[in-house]
Amino acid sequence: MDIFTIFTKGGIVMYPILLCSVVSVAILLERLFALRKSRIIANRDLLMHLAEKHSWDELRETAKRGSDLFSRVIYMTLSDPSSESEPEKITEIYAKKVTEEIYSHTSIPGVMATLSPLLGLLGTVLGMIRIFNKFTEAGGNPMILAGGIWEALITTAAGLTVAIPSLIIYRYLTYIAEKSVGELEFSLEKFVIFRGVKENGNK
Repeated sequence: MDIFTIFTKGGIVMYPILLCSVVSVAILLERLFALRKSRIIANRDLLMHLAEKHSWDELRETAKRGSDLFSRVIYMTLSDPSSESEPEKITEIYAKKVTEEIYSHTSIPGVMATLSPLLGLLGTVLGMIRIFNKFTEAGGNPMILAGGIWEALITTAAGLTVAIPSLIIYRYLTYIAEKSVGELEFSLEKFVIFRGVKENGNK
């Protein structure tokens, strides 16, 4: 029996279960592209070198041309007049803003991992109701009952088949996001130190 036949026998609930799998895979591909290292921190050495030299104007212009999140935080911080007096606080505010982008959509595969087995269970319950209805109409023919149970269980198996990879995807994306945030925070802490040295030197 091929996959298409099994899918058809599973009933209408198989379609939302399939959708859950498509969503999880789509989020995985999108997040892997969005959280690649060049998207988080691209020119750390150059930017840190400029910060260490206190070349703030050049640093701001270099960060402005960058497309990574680290460059964006530095540019927004240096463009904010308040960063002159409170560099640490202002940097933290903008860091939180881009951190939300890092964690964006990462929880969706987790939702799919919870939803798909519930859909599978719903499909099984509906299938069992249908089977027992036919069983009653056929005067208690055991062949109808035996042949229909395995069809009713297809959706449960399908739901679990989608839930397990979705849970793995969710955990993996969470790990990647946390690692990206850690690298970003480490680099920004060094930037704040250099910025603070500059401020202290003016006192």
